[in-house]
Amino acid sequence: MVSAVVARSKGAITLAGKAPAASGLKLALQVARLNLTPEAKKSEYSAIVRANVVRDGKLVATRDFQDDKSFKNGQPACDALRALGASLAESAADWASQTSFMECRDDCAGIHPDETIVVGAEVLAVSAEALNDTIRNECRWPTAMVNRLVKAFNESDEPPPRAKLESRPIDIEKYPGRRLVLRVNDVHALGGGGLSGPKWMAMTGELREGNVLVANFSSYSQSGRGLTTCRSVDSLSDSTAEMIVKWLRSPTLDAKLK
Repeated sequence: MVSAVVARSKGAITLAGKAPAASGLKLALQVARLNLTPEAKKSEYSAIVRANVVRDGKLVATRDFQDDKSFKNGQPACDALRALGASLAESAADWASQTSFMECRDDCAGIHPDETIVVGAEVLAVSAEALNDTIRNECRWPTAMVNRLVKAFNESDEPPPRAKLESRPIDIEKYPGRRLVLRVNDVHALGGGGLSGPKWMAMTGELREGNVLVANFSSYSQSGRGLTTCRSVDSLSDSTAEMIVKWLRSPTLDAKLK
């Protein structure tokens, strides 16, 4: 599998000792789970491989990759595992070679991947004009959006997240630990479906570990659905939450979510 990761990366990843890593980054692969379930006519293989990226001895990124395969009984186990490993290697290599990883200097202890990610109970507004009174008060969107995101992230299962997302009624910008700071730039949503024109939602988010910026994103979603303002906001919130969950499972710097 390691050979497949190196080959897939097209020079972005090299074996330890073969060439110095100019970036100071090191990638370590671990088998977190390997299951074999034999049946009458086929066997089910499933595996989770954990990829850890370390810079100067500090963990700066980690991600679990999961895959499963079915094989006819009688097929050599090594052949089956090679096929499974090749698929996992492709995913891990693409992630490691294409991701911009956080800079972790002397004042940084690295990330803590199993520590809860705290998010404020409400999305912060960049300005008073970002939300109108209907969206803020009738739809109660700042709180509803956080609840929707927490539920979507914690219940995702491909594979399940190592750290849970937890909302707390605190000043999230002053919280010293691992935190996700969400801000809304603009929400435009009117009832009437397509007759009232397009609806859109623009947000930004920062994942921080202490004083260090681990990753950040800007998102933009657009929709024409919703017979009422709150239904329109719900539609936009669903698509935005889906994008943020996908990003938070593999957070990167300066991500553009659309």
